[in-house]
Amino acid sequence: MHVWTLIGGPPYDQSNNPYGNNNNPYQQQQYGGGGQAYEMANVNPYGAQPQAPAQGQGNDEMMAFFREIDEIKRSLVQYDDNVDRIETLHKRSLAEVGGEEQEQAERNLQGYVEETSSLSQQLRTRIKSLESRSQRDPTKKTQVDNVKKQFMNSIQRYQAKEAEYRQRYREAAERQFRIVRPDATEAEVKEAVDNTDSSQVFSQALMQSNRRGQARSALTEVQNRHREIEKIEKTMTELAQLFHDMEILVAEQDAPIQHIDEQAETVQGDIEQGVSHTNRAIVSARAARKKKWWCFGICVLIIAILALILGIYFGTK
Repeated sequence: MHVWTLIGGPPYDQSNNPYGNNNNPYQQQQYGGGGQAYEMANVNPYGAQPQAPAQGQGNDEMMAFFREIDEIKRSLVQYDDNVDRIETLHKRSLAEVGGEEQEQAERNLQGYVEETSSLSQQLRTRIKSLESRSQRDPTKKTQVDNVKKQFMNSIQRYQAKEAEYRQRYREAAERQFRIVRPDATEAEVKEAVDNTDSSQVFSQALMQSNRRGQARSALTEVQNRHREIEKIEKTMTELAQLFHDMEILVAEQDAPIQHIDEQAETVQGDIEQGVSHTNRAIVSARAARKKKWWCFGICVLIIAILALILGIYFGTK
């Protein structure tokens, strides 16, 4: 939903702007020289001023809210574009083996990673700020929930891309090591790729291989790939924390709603319990009245029998 959908036109179109200099309805109708505002004041039996300025203030607040929503959406588009660029630069870095081209690709990649990290923190802060301002307004809450969900989806997409290229960098490093040590075991390959300083492993490979030139090149390549893997793991850690923060934000937002639901369920339970007690009381009252009638009937019957017996007794004398 765009801001201009609510107000009837683009926000910066002066010809349709309700706050513009030429078409301000408040300026012409209430504060102009035509006297209409004074007529309204005379008609008002309470002598109160028209409430249009307060309504305008509410509209201004809503417009500012939706402008912020639109800016967040544009930032989310930029965030997704950055993720796509990072993926492209990962591919380029993997395709280049050494040389200036690979170094340039790595510099560009690092620049986009840092920019995207900064953008993600800005988005988190802005969404959290809007969250605190939308607690009591269903319209605002819906908009904030939408951008929050979109942001969390973008984070997960970025995480998936980084996990994919972490595995690709690892496979590239393993291939380089196997060039030097085709007979290396899985444990030796893992040690060479995971070890921060692989020079000792490759020194042993140099002594055991007649491909010393390839071994030196492979050592450089494995070390480069290892650095990229470390950067990706750092990014993934930040993304995991960011996603966790957003989940907490969702939980904090849902907590009052859950509390209200629980209160409603408690009230409903109390009502049902009260109705049940009332029904039991009604049944008990009816049973008590029925017993009273039975007792009354028995008493009448006993009296009638006694009267009959006494009548017969005295009648025979």
